[in-house]
Amino acid sequence: MRLRTQLAVAFFLLAVLPLLGVTLTTWVGSERAFRQAVTAEAGDLAAEMSTRVDVVADELRSRLQRMRGRPEAGQESPYQKARREALAAAEGEELRLLLRAILSGAERRQGAIPFARDPDGKVYAPDPADEAVLEGLGQVRGKPVTRRDAGEWVVAERPDPETGIVIAVARPVGPALQQMRRTAANNLALGLGLALIALVGILPLSHRMTRHIASLTDGARRLAAGDLDVRVPVPHGREFRHLAETFNLLARDLRLNQERLLEQERLRKELEIGRRIQEELLPRGPLLGPFAEVGGISIPAREVGGDFFNYFPLREDEVAILVGDVSGKGVGAALLMASLQATIRARLGAERDLAGLVDALDREMASEEPLAPYYTLFLALLEGRTGRLRYVNAGHNTQFVLRRDGLVDRLSSAGRPPGLYPGGGYEERTVEMRHGDALFLFTDGLVETEDETDEPFGMARLEALLKVHRASDLPSLLAHVDAAVRGHRGPVEAADDATMVALRFSSGAIPGSRP
Repeated sequence: MRLRTQLAVAFFLLAVLPLLGVTLTTWVGSERAFRQAVTAEAGDLAAEMSTRVDVVADELRSRLQRMRGRPEAGQESPYQKARREALAAAEGEELRLLLRAILSGAERRQGAIPFARDPDGKVYAPDPADEAVLEGLGQVRGKPVTRRDAGEWVVAERPDPETGIVIAVARPVGPALQQMRRTAANNLALGLGLALIALVGILPLSHRMTRHIASLTDGARRLAAGDLDVRVPVPHGREFRHLAETFNLLARDLRLNQERLLEQERLRKELEIGRRIQEELLPRGPLLGPFAEVGGISIPAREVGGDFFNYFPLREDEVAILVGDVSGKGVGAALLMASLQATIRARLGAERDLAGLVDALDREMASEEPLAPYYTLFLALLEGRTGRLRYVNAGHNTQFVLRRDGLVDRLSSAGRPPGLYPGGGYEERTVEMRHGDALFLFTDGLVETEDETDEPFGMARLEALLKVHRASDLPSLLAHVDAAVRGHRGPVEAADDATMVALRFSSGAIPGSRP
């Protein structure tokens, strides 16, 4: 069923039917009340006439007794029979005249007919024509109702227990009822006319309403089908304008949310790819050389970071080690890590000047874009025969050399991160490693790990921890630092990757090396 039809049916059920019910109920109640009032009035008139009967009650009783006490017809002569019948007719006529005299004095209001009924059921009225009317109304015993308007008459009776005569009044109520019915019909017609006018006014309004609702329904259907660009016309009415504006706002927000979700899914996939690339770039295991043992671990964050590290032998008596952190996340950062590691590994065999190598990488990263990527880098070469460690710290954290005697050397930065304002140049520095000394490298995610109170792990805590475990083997040293960082962080999620690499130097393992 269409909405407009539903509105019309609802209007009929809620307006027209109640109007009909009220009109019919009012008419029935009015007619009942009118009949009761007429009956009461006729009863009063009958009671008034009954008081008149009381005045001549003795005479009426004697006449009735004589008429009832007259002997039955038996063996009598024709003369006696004629005399008896003449007396009976004379007494009946006298009773009629007496009752008519009593009834004639009654007030005839609005067509009322006063009448009396004797114990034998015979009816007496002031006028013989009235007796014919009463006979048609069924008031004469043994006579059927013959008048069509018998239902529009009210009869009130007052019996006299002493004489047995019933004094009654028959009053027509048809004209008054017809007037009431006409009034009720007029009221009903007026109400239906007003309802029709209201219906005629409602139909255009319902057309506009259903048009706006149909527009919203169609828009909702298209929106549910995936058309997030759907918009509905904004009408002038306040309520429907608000609905249309709300719908359009909802559709726009759904579009924005979908785009946001798609972007988040794209970033998630990109970060996942970046994580896989990053994991593929990490060394598969520790490096066990004749003069050095190298190992490293990376504590991943929820979101992939830009940490990378590597170590590999260049010649029989030389090992390269590097740690860095690329700005940004995702595939772009991972590809930059892969490119850097491949470039450094390829050039280290021919380029002995570490500062020149890093400066070349820095210049190659030159870009005029404001958000161009950059990275920090710690690059070092350890000569196994001499224990000399040559390194360049390009914008990276200060790193540590752990001496066997408990001292700690700090390898601070000597240049800006490559790619960040290129052209500043770098400085190569040297430190002598002795037997049993260890090199500990890390990224900023390690010392910047925060606990629930936002307190970072910090350089001082890391340095103190390294002094305590400086003599441990490399796996134990890395495990102690890892456990300490995780314990400090507690239930807080890591905001950045935390990477650490450790190298233990052993002199005298290569012929001709310094003991």
